[in-house]
Amino acid sequence: MGIWTTYLGFLNKHGGADKVAQRLGSCFVYYVARDRGNNVVAPPKWLLDDYKAGRTTWETYQHKYQLMLEYNLEHRTDAYQWMEKRAQEAKTGNILLVCYEKNPEHCHRRLLAEEIARRFGVEYKGELEEPAHIYSLDGKPDKFDYQ
Repeated sequence: MGIWTTYLGFLNKHGGADKVAQRLGSCFVYYVARDRGNNVVAPPKWLLDDYKAGRTTWETYQHKYQLMLEYNLEHRTDAYQWMEKRAQEAKTGNILLVCYEKNPEHCHRRLLAEEIARRFGVEYKGELEEPAHIYSLDGKPDKFDYQ
């Protein structure tokens, strides 16, 4: 039980969101990229554009995104409720936050997961990767196990 993160390419590589969610057991999948239904926790377009264009550093991007999360938690009921609900789900099962960026060290999904974990007392389990060799549900070798 807890919060996991990954990028869209990982889901595509491993059979899609449903298959990955099935592996995690009880799991809710949330796309936290802009215009995927969760804009209340996505970085503002201008901030993302500035970072992608090299007009701002990762440190500045991270600082501004974290300030935005803190502001939204204090002043926007929808943001607080969204994060609180994810934390509640993470206490009884797994949630998976997904966006496009492959590198979790330079992605807001990790920052969001860390903020939810810190603020609401749930565990951030980390980024789904391919470290383990296990057998999948169909009995064929697979590359990940996160239960």
